[in-house]
Amino acid sequence: MKSLPGILVGLAMGAVIGVLLAPQSGRKTRKRISSESDSLFKDLQDQLQSGLENIKKQYNDYVDTAASRSQEIVSRVERRTKK
Repeated sequence: MKSLPGILVGLAMGAVIGVLLAPQSGRKTRKRISSESDSLFKDLQDQLQSGLENIKKQYNDYVDTAASRSQEIVSRVERRTKK
């Protein structure tokens, strides 16, 4: 997970260099770079969204577990105090 930004930068740089060295006109090259960068940013956005959703799910699971455990402790204490 820590190397993901480096991998993404490397892929982007490789794509740009490959496109720049390709034997096409300047207009086609610029259009291709624009298209590929849009695709890269869309993929990055999707990955970030997925990561955020995963973090939210983990947080909600943690809160639910903590609430359940707290309720169990309260119930135990109430039972012991009634004896």
